[in-house]
Amino acid sequence: MGKKLFIFTATIAFLLCGVPQAQAKHTPKRQKKETKIVKIRGNQAWVNTGLKINPQDTVTIKASGKVYFNKEGQSGVNPNGWSFKDYGKSWPYNWNYCDDPEPQMNHAALIGNVGHPNFFIGKKLTFTGKNGTLYLGINDCTLTGKYKNSGKFIVTITVLRGDTHIQR
Repeated sequence: MGKKLFIFTATIAFLLCGVPQAQAKHTPKRQKKETKIVKIRGNQAWVNTGLKINPQDTVTIKASGKVYFNKEGQSGVNPNGWSFKDYGKSWPYNWNYCDDPEPQMNHAALIGNVGHPNFFIGKKLTFTGKNGTLYLGINDCTLTGKYKNSGKFIVTITVLRGDTHIQR
């Protein structure tokens, strides 16, 4: 029995020592998901969302609601805004009143900023590669005063924090 036990133990030891140790491998860490809902009123300038965006993050912004070009709630637009081409013809008084922050983008559209430059969001946008705090705004200069806006956009922001690797 002693000899069999010795051979058995020796065989197990050989197999354990002869098998290479598992090498450390990199596996993706589960991405952290952060969601925030923000209201952007038609008469507000830029709104700080409080979200710090990193270049490796994937940000998806979805917006709904309407902004109106008067306090009575008439002639509203969704987050895509009023076509830049048609805005001047449809609203000549407002068109001549002042310049929108981004005159090449749709009037009263939802726009964003993470650092510089401003960018069009509309109803939905997904992006990566930006670094800084996310701000949202309305592409309109007439937030208050003679042609003040009313209404609001409801914006859902989902941030998937960039993949990092952990060693196992």
